[in-house]
Amino acid sequence: MKTMTHAISMGAAAALLALAGGAALADQLDSIKAAGSLKCGVGSQYKPFSFVQDPKTRKFVGYDVDICEAVATKIGVKPELVFITGATRVTDLQSGRTDIALANLTHTPERAQLVDFSDNYFASQVKVMVPASSSIKSFADLTGKRLAGISGSNHEVKVPKVITGADLKVFPSPANAYLALEQGKVESMVGDETTLIGLIGGQQDKWRILDQPVDTQQIGIGVRKGEARMVAAVNDTLSDLEKSGKATQIFDRWFGKDSELKMKRSFSFAPYMQP
Repeated sequence: MKTMTHAISMGAAAALLALAGGAALADQLDSIKAAGSLKCGVGSQYKPFSFVQDPKTRKFVGYDVDICEAVATKIGVKPELVFITGATRVTDLQSGRTDIALANLTHTPERAQLVDFSDNYFASQVKVMVPASSSIKSFADLTGKRLAGISGSNHEVKVPKVITGADLKVFPSPANAYLALEQGKVESMVGDETTLIGLIGGQQDKWRILDQPVDTQQIGIGVRKGEARMVAAVNDTLSDLEKSGKATQIFDRWFGKDSELKMKRSFSFAPYMQP
């Protein structure tokens, strides 16, 4: 009887260990596949990364939307857009509200301690925009002037190091910062050059972008810390897009020759390079 009880106990323990082992093996990628959807953190007013192109359909489109769809297809699930702000990109990822973070998340050593990054999927210079009629010609002219930035962006760290004496005012999104500039609440705005050009749209004669860059940013896709298989899935997607030429097609659709911006692609999807 004692032997039988011991055998049953041993069997139960083995079953529990097997269940524990299965739970240990289950990771974010498994959870996403089980859920059937990939939650992509994107901006809600971030043209041309993610925005509503047609007010009638209210469908979101853009560079980040296309990348999200590509990653979801690679994994074999449906894409799900989750709207985030610059200030919540990292915390939404850490809390599980999103599975991956796009929305122009610059790869920095500080952020790399909080989340993991994919290879670079975008690169951009950070510049300052002023009204075309402004007397501001260089960074020296920004001393004592109000400069709109985006909350949670790397601009909050870089601007004070590069521009002396500017009064940086942060806003929840690029659209909010641009509105403040249009309304005359600030004299200038700092942002990724691609974002600034996207905001300007067909009003190039109304605004002027200073030549001197604040910073050059390498931009990756954020993934929850320690999820190596998820990082690999994203990187495999980016590699496939680059090799097939679809990476250039996506860029051209939103930033390049097929868009109103007519920008040239000066980067490729590639690993982060230490500055």
